[in-house]
Parts: sequence; structure tokens; C-alpha cells
Amino acid sequence: MGKYILLLHDAVDVDAPPDEQDTILQLTQIDEELIAAGFRTECMAFAGDLVSLEIHLKEHTPDVVFNLVETFHGARFLHIIPALCEKLGIRITGAGATSLFLTSDKLVSKHLMKLGGIPTPGWIDPHKRDDWESFLARPLICKPRMEDASVGIDDSSIFTCASIKDLELRVDHAEANQLFIEEYIEGRECNISIATIDGVVTIFPIAEMLFQDYPVSKPKIVGYDAKWLEDSFAYRHTLRSFSIDREVPLSSRLRQTALSCWHVFLCHGYGRVDIRIADDGTPYVLEVNMNPCIARDSGFIAACAESGLSYVEVIQGIVKEALCGISNIS
Repeated sequence: MGKYILLLHDAVDVDAPPDEQDTILQLTQIDEELIAAGFRTECMAFAGDLVSLEIHLKEHTPDVVFNLVETFHGARFLHIIPALCEKLGIRITGAGATSLFLTSDKLVSKHLMKLGGIPTPGWIDPHKRDDWESFLARPLICKPRMEDASVGIDDSSIFTCASIKDLELRVDHAEANQLFIEEYIEGRECNISIATIDGVVTIFPIAEMLFQDYPVSKPKIVGYDAKWLEDSFAYRHTLRSFSIDREVPLSSRLRQTALSCWHVFLCHGYGRVDIRIADDGTPYVLEVNMNPCIARDSGFIAACAESGLSYVEVIQGIVKEALCGISNIS
């Protein structure tokens, strides 16, 4: 009899927004592949009851928990699922508790990147007003501190401030709504997908996001519309290309930057590093997203396909890594 896989996922309301509904699509596709491969599967929604989850895990002892929990209270508590599994000695797919904790808070991530010498856009510290003047008359972007999937990001997220008073109002609003403000980097945007395969860190072909036929006045960002709203201009005109790997010096620098992130955040499993390339060629890391979406149409799977891996190979590889308990952290 095949090994028993518990697919743990977000509890999604029927009227949930597209980014949350995508969880169910992802769940269905992965479950189908695992069943076809001979695994015994069970799907279980997690809505925050850790006691019930612990009891279930102890009673049923799955060989692997396939962790698809992505939006529990934003990203603030995503680390508690692997932490519980680690406590119980149960294998779990994807990132461990430490790397999820360090990457889910974007401000914590930025501090660690700065300490690790990894370029990341400068950000406004509400407690260091002496630095604020340097951000005036420069493009800025306001982003959620604890959300992924471009939630809360649209064209209005980008702005400039002409005075300290203007900036103060923006900072106060950000503080009150768990947002933060950072420098907006004009330039090319890339996503670098990474995974541990047989214990070895593998960097897949680099995806560049192309903003085709964007009006001059429209910010070239992968906001919520571009990711989720299929009828929107941004969705239809934001395309993915894998040609940047032909630019060898640049792609080598991007890969090294992504690898540095992988080590700084003690990563294993699978993840994605989002980068903006400034006009001078500097790769600025926007965020590190562990356990990104792995639905068939996701960016991570597209990068895997570009390297020659089929969808079933990716899913089975993720389970294999969890079963072996392999980590690239030495």
C-alpha cells in the first residue's frame, strides 16, 4: 500500500478572492498527481485549530504532510505548521519553520538581507526620521508587510512625496495597516525558482516579467491585477520570458544573489526569489517567497518545465525530499 500523504491547506470560503481560490485549484491538481502515483491521500483544511491538528497528526501519523497553508493570518503564522510537524517528528514538504518565520515578515527579511550584504531596496524606518529626507521626490512603493501573492499592491501603491509632512502621513497610514514603504526600483523584474533536489540546491531557468505595451504612465509592476484578474490589462500584458539566461554575466549575478538568499534564510524545500534589476545592473531582492504556488500555471512550475521537468516529476520530487528528510543546510 502506498505511503500516506496528508494535504494540509487553507480553509477557503466560496466567495474568497482569486488568490485564495487558487489554493483549491492547486490542492486538486496535486492530489490528482499523488493518487495517480500510488500514494494514499487525505485533504484537510486548516483554520487555526492547532490542538485539533496535533491530535489528528498523532492519531493518523501521515508519512508526509504536504503543506499548502499559505494565507493563515496573512503570512504571520505560516511557520507554526512546520514547527508542529518538527515537534512531532513528522515529515513535511517545503520550507522549515525557521525559514518561513524569517521570510514571511518582509521587514525582518530586509534587515537580514542588509546584514548579509544582499542588495534590497532601501526602506523607511518610522523610528529614524533623520533618514526620511533622502526619500523625498523619489519613487516609493507601499506594500503589505505580511502578505504574499501581490495582495494589496496596485498602481496606487507607487507614489512620491514632496515634503516630510506628506511622507509622515504615508508612514502613519502604513504603520496603522501593517504596511511598509520602500524605494521603488525602476527596471527589469525577475523571478528565480529554487529547490533542493536529492539534497542539492537547484536553480531553475530565470523568468523575466515583460510589461508589454504598458502606457508610459502605468507602473511596470506585477500587482494583484497582473497575477489574478484575467480580464485586466495588466494580466493580459504581463508576460513571462526565459531569455535572460542568455545574458550570461547578468544571469550569473542573479543566480548568485538568489543562492545567497537561500543560505541567509536557511532555506530548503522550494522557493522563489523576486528581484528588480536597476539601471546600473544591481539586482535588488524584493522578497523571498518560500512554498510558492505550485499549481500547473504557476511561475514556479513554468521554470521547472523550462528545465525539462514535468508536473508529476516536480510534485513527486517535493514529496521525495520530505520523505528523505534531506536538507542542504550544513
